[in-house]
Amino acid sequence: EQRDSVGRCLEHMLLAEPDPTADFFTALQSLPDWLQEQAVVMPVVQMLLNEKIAQRFPSAILMSEFYIQVMVVVTYSLVVPESIDKRFDENDDDSSISLLSLSPLYLGGIYFLCRELIQILSLISLRAFHIWVYDPSNWLNVVYVLIVYFWTITMQLGTGDREVFRTYAALSVIILWLKLLGYLRFLLIDFAVFIGGVFYVVRRLAAFLLSLFIILIAFAQMFYTVFQKKEPYCTQQPNDELSLEERNANLQCENNQVRPFCNKWDSFLRVFTMLLGEVNSDDFVDSKVALWLFCIFYFLVVILLANVLIAIVTESYKVIQDQRAAIVFWTNRLGFIAEMDAIANGPWKMRLRQMLGLKIPPRNIHREVTFGQEFWKRLMELFEEDIEDGVMSIDFLCYTMLRIGAAVIVIPFWVLLGIFSFGWFWPPQIREVVFTSSVFKHASDSEKRDELRRNQVKLLQAEVTTLEDDLLQEITIDRTHVVQMKSLVIQRKQEIQSEMKQIKQIVNMLFEQQLTT
Repeated sequence: EQRDSVGRCLEHMLLAEPDPTADFFTALQSLPDWLQEQAVVMPVVQMLLNEKIAQRFPSAILMSEFYIQVMVVVTYSLVVPESIDKRFDENDDDSSISLLSLSPLYLGGIYFLCRELIQILSLISLRAFHIWVYDPSNWLNVVYVLIVYFWTITMQLGTGDREVFRTYAALSVIILWLKLLGYLRFLLIDFAVFIGGVFYVVRRLAAFLLSLFIILIAFAQMFYTVFQKKEPYCTQQPNDELSLEERNANLQCENNQVRPFCNKWDSFLRVFTMLLGEVNSDDFVDSKVALWLFCIFYFLVVILLANVLIAIVTESYKVIQDQRAAIVFWTNRLGFIAEMDAIANGPWKMRLRQMLGLKIPPRNIHREVTFGQEFWKRLMELFEEDIEDGVMSIDFLCYTMLRIGAAVIVIPFWVLLGIFSFGWFWPPQIREVVFTSSVFKHASDSEKRDELRRNQVKLLQAEVTTLEDDLLQEITIDRTHVVQMKSLVIQRKQEIQSEMKQIKQIVNMLFEQQLTT
């Protein structure tokens, strides 16, 4: 009940159309999770976020981050194989990579490092540094910068063990691609739902995965115990004291096969692969007990637990997709806009103006840049207006030439100019089309269905009210007709009585005349 009251108070405050300042978005981001989820699904907040993200600075940051991340991923994909080739080339003593080849990685690291530092200073000035600390994406950015710098310096110097470099450079690729995937969640709701769904599913699977891990260890130990000192199963096992290369060299396909259940680690790996469907029937030929254990394992783990896993994942992801899609997307966008507003209005901006001798504007005064807005509007009007004159008229020919020039030269050039300028020279209309999203009036499909039911009920109520009014009107009309008919009957009755009296008088007169005669 208290939460409902707080939610209604927040809704009344947001409906008052507050000024979308950095303090406002930072305050929204500082709200408790349950209250923030209510705020981000309100149309007024979504419209403010759309308005902000379509401005020059956030759009430029979005586009520049995309370019730089693509540059870092492509450069890393090119220079790492080159470094590995040099490290494993026995004839090449120099395994270092040139600075020119690594310069895109340095530039990418410098950009994200400066971005995080400016964001930290800006949030400190707003007394909201805790927002940066509790945001996992910021720590991902820190790890991203450290990885880029570490491997870039390592490749430039050519130091480090080649096996270690190859292994950990391969593992670092996942961080680079996770950063790119995390970037897309600010733009498209499908990516936001996917990332939010993955984390939500992982949290829901914690107990299940622990239970599955315990069951796998139990079966691995049972298989290991059953086959321990089992002849001829484990007696033909290759010598464990040999190295892996020596064991593989000494293996013979038929006489010296590696038995998975004679070693605890190999037993666990085989049980895990059995969960995934890889089963070798020859492993259970030498023991009926192992065969029965395999049947139990297959029924309990492969059939039951695998289907439970599918059910949990499906249900959990459907919760995100159906009930929290809008919340996940707009919460991510709120985080990005709060960061951009904090950076754009941070202390560095005031100090830079002081250094350049520029006038410091009053705080919380925002001027929207509308460069090219009117001209783009007129360009679009060229394609909307219809020429009523004939095909050979001068007006028609002029409009046709203007349309061709706008479609072939002006619009493509303007779009390309905006792409190369990180969206800075785009008119507001293009930025709105590219970066804004539809305003959701509901946080989930279930709420949409509830709203649809409510609308249908309201429509039925309106139809019932209309029908009731029509019936009352018809009853009133019928009642009027009945009253009119009653009055007509009474009038006819009086006329008949009057005529009967006249007839009676005439009959009496005739009777009297007959008597007198």
